[in-house]
Amino acid sequence: MAKANKSAEVADMSIADKLKALYDLQLVDTAIDKIRILRGELPLEVEDLEDEIEGLQTRVSKFDDDVENLEKSINSKKRNPVHTGACCG
Repeated sequence: MAKANKSAEVADMSIADKLKALYDLQLVDTAIDKIRILRGELPLEVEDLEDEIEGLQTRVSKFDDDVENLEKSINSKKRNPVHTGACCG
């Protein structure tokens, strides 16, 4: 009986109302498609961000190593100054 009522309601709708309902349905369907596409791309986005983080951590580690090596070099040169013999005096 519910199906008969639904059919009667649809038959009573004007063409403009049917077109409006169809348009609204298409908008909802388009929004759902966009969500599905975004949801499908999300794992790739996360993987890309994880790779970027790993690369940045590697760069930071290399910079830290460079700073440590430069500090060692500076300290060793401070302890053992080089005399060129071209000193004044």
